[in-house]
Amino acid sequence: MKTKSFLITALIILSGILNVNSVFAQTTNNTDNVTLNIKLNPIQTIQVNPDQKTVDIVYSEIDDYQNGLFVNKLDHLQIFSTGGFEVKVNSADKLTNDKGKEILASDITVLATPGTGNRLEMEEREAVALGSEQTLIASKIGGRDLKYNVTYNNELSEEDKYLNLYDKDANNIFTTEVTYTIIAN
Repeated sequence: MKTKSFLITALIILSGILNVNSVFAQTTNNTDNVTLNIKLNPIQTIQVNPDQKTVDIVYSEIDDYQNGLFVNKLDHLQIFSTGGFEVKVNSADKLTNDKGKEILASDITVLATPGTGNRLEMEEREAVALGSEQTLIASKIGGRDLKYNVTYNNELSEEDKYLNLYDKDANNIFTTEVTYTIIAN
């Protein structure tokens, strides 16, 4: 019996040794690698100040009809861009009223200048006329929370140009939609 029990004990020990060797054989690869990537995607956003969604150029004085007017909207546009960008401005070629009378959109120019806290150097640009797509802002680098003031100028090319457009039976509001678009530069 002792031999049998010795033999069983020897087999158990031998089985344990083989199992331990098999575990060690399976764990010889104790390191591995992972590839870490940072993937950058382009983002460009533009937003018109929600409190300035309507821009009114109101003719209410004699000099207005003689010379025209301008309206300056502070922090009118806010931009985020992950790199260089351009902002295009566009509108229909005419402003119309409820009776179908028209004013040329090219009578109005827009000019953008840096707004509150905007330290980003922008390429110098001149005012651009509405009525066709024009580049309003251009920058070789991006930024966050870039605010721009926009001046809408209705400086009349001829004196009294709008003097006889008033119609007592119309609403006398000439309207067009101005669209700002940001693209990567």
